[in-house]
Amino acid sequence: MATTTRSKHKQMEQMAKEAVVEKENLAQDVIEESEDDSVYEVETSHLTIEESENDPDYEAKDTEYLEISKQSKQQKASTKIRRPKTSWVWQFFELNKDNTKAICQISGCEKMLTWCGSPSSLATHLSGAHGITKEIAMKHDEEELKNPPESSIKPYKNSKQESLTQNVIGFVIGTVQPLNVVEDPDFIKMINGFDKRYKVPCTKTIKNRISKTFEIGKVTLKNQLVQVKHISLTLDAWSSPAYLPYLGVTAHWITSDFEPNEVLLSMEELPYPHGATEIQEHLIDLFYEWEIESKIIALVTDNGSNVKKACNEIGIGERIPCAAHTLQLSIGKGLDKIRQLVDKCKRLITFLAGDKKKQQLKEAQMYLHRQQEVLQDNNELEKEVENLIYLDVIKVNNTRWNSTLYAFQRLIILKPAIAMLKASLISNVSSNIHKEGEKLEELYPTIHEWKVIKEIVELLNPFEAATHLLSGVKYPTIGFTYPCICNLRERLEIDFTPLKTSDAKYCRNAILEDLTSRWNISQELCLKGSFFDPRFKSLDFINSQEECDDIFSQLREEFMIFKQNEQIDISTTSADKDTDDLMTHVFKKK
Repeated sequence: MATTTRSKHKQMEQMAKEAVVEKENLAQDVIEESEDDSVYEVETSHLTIEESENDPDYEAKDTEYLEISKQSKQQKASTKIRRPKTSWVWQFFELNKDNTKAICQISGCEKMLTWCGSPSSLATHLSGAHGITKEIAMKHDEEELKNPPESSIKPYKNSKQESLTQNVIGFVIGTVQPLNVVEDPDFIKMINGFDKRYKVPCTKTIKNRISKTFEIGKVTLKNQLVQVKHISLTLDAWSSPAYLPYLGVTAHWITSDFEPNEVLLSMEELPYPHGATEIQEHLIDLFYEWEIESKIIALVTDNGSNVKKACNEIGIGERIPCAAHTLQLSIGKGLDKIRQLVDKCKRLITFLAGDKKKQQLKEAQMYLHRQQEVLQDNNELEKEVENLIYLDVIKVNNTRWNSTLYAFQRLIILKPAIAMLKASLISNVSSNIHKEGEKLEELYPTIHEWKVIKEIVELLNPFEAATHLLSGVKYPTIGFTYPCICNLRERLEIDFTPLKTSDAKYCRNAILEDLTSRWNISQELCLKGSFFDPRFKSLDFINSQEECDDIFSQLREEFMIFKQNEQIDISTTSADKDTDDLMTHVFKKK
């Protein structure tokens, strides 16, 4: 028992000695950290070995002391992190919450640098990015340096400046901005808000850069066209709002991945006179400039006599009339039969398009919706009335037949509101407003005219769908041409025979007659395009069996020529016989 007690006392003596030594070391560390603080005092322990032996609560006190010692170490570590920042760089930096990042406080920078305990990287950033050294920081006011004038901001190096300028050029070109947008004060303010170090170029610089970019793009496109075997072109002659004539030429081809591709080759003003000779010379120069004269297989154009003559005399590729433009001409013949009604509707639309009448028409629509709400006793409808988008009339564009269709469709929708506005104006006691009501009543279509408008809309709807189909750019449309035309003729002959109004019948007959005359002679290239579309390969939309057999015969001959020219490539495969059998079945008329 005595031996056990003595060994326990020896163990406690050893622990007490170690605790005293550790506390003395801790006190020494704290004194070293606080040598500048004259008030700082360290209390040392006077606990002796004898007291520890006679103290029955020694073990508990020792445990408490060790815990205090642990907390003192943590406080020591914290004290080191929060040591006063004496370096000059801290005028321009602040640490984040977890003291791992230093954030630059100079206006427009806010750069975050990793804080490793040394201010050298912070000083490097200040001198490199902002031109601030220790000497400059000591001479100038802190706020002045944090908000430097634009003249003192160090610009980017040429490589970085040029890279950012290319992005600005991409914005100007991609969004079709005027070149002088880079000199607009609001644009410059926006760019400086993003990055003060970037110097916005002037209009002249942008113009020169775009010219260089164009030349580089032109060379790239030429190299791309060299790899293309066959190209088709679309030509569009048009006039600007300033009545300046332009001719646009677009190239189309299929990539090796069977993806359609297109690019605008030219959009230039045509000098007077705009005859076939001038157009022909322009096209020949363009073909040789892009080195595509031997690759062109087809030219799609409108039906203008000057363009038709120019393409026929060039003798490069086969000219194909634009199906959508041809439909425009045929429908125009039909609308001429109801010209009086169309002109009356134009005057009505012009009358309702003024600001005052627009507002009155909107109020009439609101009133009708509220009346509908009262009749239906629907609380949800009441909430919807305020959020409704009220409609305006649509003006007619003489060069776009479908604008007449859209105008008629909108008039049918607005008919109740127009009728209510007419009644409201006529019943008004003011003589001026009453006269406006009388004018509106004069322009308002009669019951018979409303019937004609509705039947014309029904008649033109299939042509609208066909125009959209034939105007596609993501898929080849040549195969749709004759199937669409044949379908439209069939519908005019069968579906629209029982029209009730004579005006609508006259319109239908005129369209049918013009369609038949314009598409009476089939174009072989379009029929071949239909054959290669699996939906139309039987060519059963053609009434003449002799014409179908002739197309199949031509395709067989062309395939044999193609096979002979590509003999080397075909012989490298092991499926010659299978290919022959497949083509034999494909060219059979289903």
